[in-house]
Amino acid sequence: LSFDLIVRSRHRPVCLSADQIKAQASSHLMSLLPASTIRALGQKEYEKRKQAALEVEAHVRELRDAQQYEKINAIVKHLALELANSAQAHVRKGALHALSGTAIGLRQHAGQMLPQLLPPVLSALSDPDPRVRYTACEALYNIAKVARSSCVAHINEIFDGLFKLSADTDVQVQNGMQLLDRLMKDVVTESEAFDLAAFMPLLGERIYVSNPFSRQFLVGWISTLGSVPDLDLVAHLPVFLDGLFHMLADANREIRTQTFDALNQLLREIGEAEEVDYAPLFHVLVTHCSSRDKFTTLTSLSWLHPLISHAQALMLPFCAPVLNAVLSSLSHPEEELREAAARADTSLRALLHQSNAAQFEMGTVLHALAAHLSSAYVPTLLAALQWVHMLLLKNAASVLELAPQLWPPLFKCLGNPSEEVVRLALEALAKMVDGRDQHSAQHSA
Repeated sequence: LSFDLIVRSRHRPVCLSADQIKAQASSHLMSLLPASTIRALGQKEYEKRKQAALEVEAHVRELRDAQQYEKINAIVKHLALELANSAQAHVRKGALHALSGTAIGLRQHAGQMLPQLLPPVLSALSDPDPRVRYTACEALYNIAKVARSSCVAHINEIFDGLFKLSADTDVQVQNGMQLLDRLMKDVVTESEAFDLAAFMPLLGERIYVSNPFSRQFLVGWISTLGSVPDLDLVAHLPVFLDGLFHMLADANREIRTQTFDALNQLLREIGEAEEVDYAPLFHVLVTHCSSRDKFTTLTSLSWLHPLISHAQALMLPFCAPVLNAVLSSLSHPEEELREAAARADTSLRALLHQSNAAQFEMGTVLHALAAHLSSAYVPTLLAALQWVHMLLLKNAASVLELAPQLWPPLFKCLGNPSEEVVRLALEALAKMVDGRDQHSAQHSA
């Protein structure tokens, strides 16, 4: 049963059958609306249903003016429980038209009845009949236009409905969804009551969707929210940044372009932000620097240089994995990627050179360097050797304490065909030997 009604007699309660309940509900609805209006709401012809909805609107307006809100509530209740759940698609569409008309009739009071108006309309967005889904889009659009700012309190439920529609295969439903989507974005951006913190987990749960239309939908919302000055989207980057980078590898060029533009917008916001949680951001970038997709790798590497420059000492705890990602890309076959890696390498090395040794863990940095000192690629070898020279100059004592992991790959470099690699390796070994001898002499003294 869609609902339960128990009618009490003088002596004991009487439980009604399903048919009796339906008959009594219909009778109740007819006491609230003219029978001709109710019949017209279930007609196949769109114009007849629309005319009936206008009659509902006019009736609700009269009830509103008379402040008979209990009757309006009863109308909405029976439209939702009875007509909206009908087995006949035309009746379900009629219910949606009527609910839309009710909101229009309520005008400025529509927001107060959204808890009653929205559930049947949102439920209809998943109706098996595409014409019902389209009518639900139309109804929700009309309700939102009237209730406007009051919809913000229900944005999560509305967004969830829109997200489901974004993957709808019916062209007319897609068109209706896009109109509704634009309206809801306007409602959110002009509202001071929008709760971004409550909304973002919902977006984060859907960010790994693979449907191209749903991806466009999500990127559109991220771009819209990012354009609102009073919303701190940067604080919620860990919720969705990884998913956005995954979208860069989408087969659809338009989605890749939209995602790239959204990421650029976010990078500008990071540069202007006063407080940023860098740990998850660098983790995402390091992960995608090794992507099989060239565009994803290039974008990740391109983010590193400005992020290092902005984070400064705050990124030092993550310098080892970033260094590993950068050195791996310095010998990439694609010139664009090599150039992006080189910019990140230069900025990271300069940062460590001017920083306090206590701000980063020397052991993890040397471990990363040791792995790349065995590289078969000269550009990576040269960069790794330059790092060893910089660290020896900065804090030779700390390097020497951890030198055992560097000796084997440095000696191996002596057999490299590149004269520059051999020269740098010899100089590094000489400095390490000299430093060890000085340390031994001081210890003996």
